[in-house]
Amino acid sequence: MDSTTRRRAPDDTRAEIIEKALEVAAELGASGFTLDAVAARTSVSKGALLHHFPSKIALLEGMVDHLGRMHTDAILAEAARDPEPYGRNARAYLRATVNEPVTPQDVSIGRVIMAACAIDPALAQRWNGWIDKVKVDDPSDPVGADDALMLRLIADGLWMSDLFGIHAVSPEQRQALLSLLTPGHPITANDA
Repeated sequence: MDSTTRRRAPDDTRAEIIEKALEVAAELGASGFTLDAVAARTSVSKGALLHHFPSKIALLEGMVDHLGRMHTDAILAEAARDPEPYGRNARAYLRATVNEPVTPQDVSIGRVIMAACAIDPALAQRWNGWIDKVKVDDPSDPVGADDALMLRLIADGLWMSDLFGIHAVSPEQRQALLSLLTPGHPITANDA
């Protein structure tokens, strides 16, 4: 078999489909997100798409896993730069969320994923599984646990505000918020 007729690796095909599905979600939103629209953007037929993702829910699961992996990797990379182990993952969760540049594409993709999670609670549980991976090192003492939860809820609130345009938050305001919430690491072992 020469290189022009060689089959692509299944992982490469799945990655292309997810990439194009994210593009469709960003451009067309929840109402325009269909398997036909995704297949039209890929280099594979709809039949090949269905081979890899046999339903719209299966494709959404793949998208949730892809985005969950990216978000988790960003949080863990941020945590690795934090010299104070106590509460580092909660601070990293906040920093990864606050620091992320929010584009119109991010907002549209977030809305599609949120709509999918509302329709199929199993998708929300899937997303929660990714988030649980970065909560394992959270403080277990009451004060530290409360501080970690507060940082996570603030990050989630900012994300929701971005998705629905509730508050216009400038890059400068994001930095100010981050400085206010993590001056010298608010979750410290001395607070326990």
